[in-house]
Amino acid sequence: MKSKIRLSKFNLCSIGIILTFGIFIGAKAKGGIVQFSPSDKSTQNLAQTPPPPSPSPSPFPSPAIEQEGPEITTESGPEQIALATHLQTIKARMYGAYWCPYCHKQQELFGKEALTVLTYIECDPRGKDAHPDLCKAANIKAYPSWEIRGKYYIGTQSLGKLAILSGYRGNRNFQQQVPAP
Repeated sequence: MKSKIRLSKFNLCSIGIILTFGIFIGAKAKGGIVQFSPSDKSTQNLAQTPPPPSPSPSPFPSPAIEQEGPEITTESGPEQIALATHLQTIKARMYGAYWCPYCHKQQELFGKEALTVLTYIECDPRGKDAHPDLCKAANIKAYPSWEIRGKYYIGTQSLGKLAILSGYRGNRNFQQQVPAP
């Protein structure tokens, strides 16, 4: 026996409503509906875009806790320190966020000692010594971002590339760092 399904405007409308409701419930279960914009342009590989804003603050006052990224475990060689000193001299800046894994990778390339010389701007207002106003003024959209001689470079940069971009003339035999024990 063959049964015929009769499609009327009412049936089609009902099916549409059921499907829409199912999609809505499914998206809510996965954390929300993703919005796509034709103006979105992907950035260079190895760059992190900012996370969504944090939820509304609690009505109860709490002490502000400044967040810090993971500890830098690599040691700096003399070449990394010399490059960091050069970048500081020409007023180069690295913009980043404490939670950004690519920023951490960039910092690991320099090592602990060289990082004390570099100018690092924390963009997330929850981060330690944050300066989100400087990041906004520089129109920073992804992390890490480098400002070198008035130009901006997005993403983790090799030390060799930073040396070229900054006009560094010192030894470029940057050692491969191994995390400290």
